[in-house]
Amino acid sequence: MKVYKAVLDGISKAVSVLLMILVAAIVVMMLTELCARNFFNFSFRFSTELCGFMFMWMAFLGVIVLYHRNSLITLDIVYRHASRQVRVVFWTIGKIAALGLGGVMIAAYCGLYEFSSTSYFSTMQFLSKAWHFLPMALAGGFMILESVYQLLDQFTNPDSKQVA
Repeated sequence: MKVYKAVLDGISKAVSVLLMILVAAIVVMMLTELCARNFFNFSFRFSTELCGFMFMWMAFLGVIVLYHRNSLITLDIVYRHASRQVRVVFWTIGKIAALGLGGVMIAAYCGLYEFSSTSYFSTMQFLSKAWHFLPMALAGGFMILESVYQLLDQFTNPDSKQVA
């Protein structure tokens, strides 16, 4: 279990670094486009699509970091003041739902792949749109891995702090 947790922590840290790079790249691309337009009356044709591409990656990879930190929005107000047994039941239902959502995200990517792998961006014609939707599948896969870890930890370790 410690190796499993270390792998999940490593993935989350690597994704955090990638997110910082993506945010910086979006800011640099937008400022460059703004300066080029306003000062040189010139525009990069690909900048809008590239920023959208990077934003899509940023949004779905952000789910990985937030889910790992248990920082996603939850409805814990419903059960926060309940007994521990009730909290464990609601928490377990939430983790099972997260497993299902992760599976749906992967299945959606697989279903889109036939279309998206043959569709290309208009200004970045070397890049298939399958790359645009890949972070959805990556986030879904991570949600599955993290949910399995949390469920195993909760039910094999009686002192687990998974359920607040």
